[in-house]
Order: sequence, then C-alpha cells, then structure tokens
Amino acid sequence: MPVQSPFKSDAARDRVLDDYDALLARWPISYESRFIDTEFGKAHLIASGNPKASPLVLLHGGGGNATMWIHNIAELAATFRVYALDIIGDVGRSTGARPAYASGGHVRWLAQVLDGLGLGQTALAGASFGSWLAADFALKHPERVSGLALLAPPHIEPLRLSFMLRAVVATIAPTDSRIRSFYRLISSPHAPQPTGLVMQDFVTRWQSQRQSPPPPPRLSAEDLQRLPARTLFLLGQDDALYDVNKAAARIRANAPACEVSLLAQAGHTLTVDKPREVSDLLIAFFARTSAPVAL
Repeated sequence: MPVQSPFKSDAARDRVLDDYDALLARWPISYESRFIDTEFGKAHLIASGNPKASPLVLLHGGGGNATMWIHNIAELAATFRVYALDIIGDVGRSTGARPAYASGGHVRWLAQVLDGLGLGQTALAGASFGSWLAADFALKHPERVSGLALLAPPHIEPLRLSFMLRAVVATIAPTDSRIRSFYRLISSPHAPQPTGLVMQDFVTRWQSQRQSPPPPPRLSAEDLQRLPARTLFLLGQDDALYDVNKAAARIRANAPACEVSLLAQAGHTLTVDKPREVSDLLIAFFARTSAPVAL
C-alpha cells in the first residue's frame, strides 16, 4: 500500500515547508508558484523564465522537492521556461499518495501535470529518483519528450552495500551528526560542503520524512536500448551509490546513441557539487536536441 503522507507528522511537514519558503525567499530570479489538478491530488510546481521560451521540466531526487534546483535555476531559466515540480509522494507541496512503482501512477501523474501546463512536448531533466521517473516517462511517451537528461541515475547499476547500510543507519537513527555524515558520503570529497540553510534543509527533510523512498527499479538492457537517442546521462565521478565506471560502460553497451558524461569532482549531489558545470552541460545538450527559443 502506498504511504498516504510522506511526512511523519503535521509538525514535521511544517518544518520542511518553512525551509521550503526560506529557500524560495532566496530564489535568485522571479518565479510563480502553481498548482495543477491531477487524479492523485494537487501537483505543485515552481515556474521561472520567459513564458515564451522552450519548456524544460525538472524532477528532483528522492526525499527532496523542487527547491533542490536553487543552484541551477538562474542559468537554466535564462534560456528556458523552467517548471520545477514537487513529485507526488515526496516532501514538497504536492498532495496525494506515493504510487507503487509498478502501477504506472508516477507516469500518469506527470502526464497530467504536463497536460495542465499545456505542454504537448518538453525537455525533461531528472536527478536521482527524478531521473527514473523521467526515463520511465520517456519510455512510455517518447513523443512528448524533446530531450532527456538523467542526472546521477540510481537505477543503472546495483547500489553498493556500504551506501545502503549508511542510509539505513541514518534513517533508523536520524541524528543531526549522522545525517551530515551521510551527506558527506553522497557528495564529492573534492567539493565544499553546503552550510547554513541548504544543509539545514537536508537535515530537516531527512528527519521529517515518514520513510525513505524505496530504490526505483533498475533499467533493463531493453529499457536502455529503447531510450530516445536524444538522451544525456550525467554521472558524478565520485558518486558513492554505485560503480560509476560500470554504469557508464553498461549505458554505452546498451544505448550507444545516448550521450554519457562523467563529471569530475562531483558526487551523487552533482547539482550542488558542480552547479555551474551541470547547468552549462544541460543548456548545451538541450540546445542540440530541443532548439530553445532565442530570447
């Protein structure tokens, strides 16, 4: 059965959304906060950029929300009309139960959000869990995806036992120190650690979620073969979740038409570790695949 609320309590939800609002207060450009009706509940998103520009939809990682893109939004919205979504069943402002992976509910939810935005086709970028949703959507609705970017995808290679054990410990006993230690594991040792509100928000979200989202299903060889050629895999060279080199080799063997880029000195949190480099790579890739409108 899907979890009815991602939050442990109403008080936990309030703490997360207080941080959400604090991060939006630091959003570097103007934005609109919007809700879209779906069969599952109300979907919330943050829209930025010129409404006449080509659309780009962003899907955050598991245990997160749309504010994770604060490090990239200014650069991306200079070229695109960007819609950063709060994924259903996660710790954002969208309502509705988290669908079971096998139900196809996530894809139906995303399709209904795009319908509500009037987007017949869009560029799509997802980070971590969001990359699974983006890939699943592209496999089921390839005609609706003009370009696909999968950042730090956790569904290519099996997750390392060391990562799984640390995640379990941080979930069972979510003390401030354990969560900060877990963040150091998933980020690059070569990147500066976030401080202040960004780290506070990570700790708050981890302590406030009812349970960590389960790992998404692994993409099969057939799935990789069926991905659109206009797909970019962006991997952090220091990602602790899985063997990045094996993941890159598996992608190249099964999806040779797709692009694979390994980002040095970046971990699983590559949008924080290397924000400008990630933004530049996304803009260049989508310029080749999506032909954004010149502003």
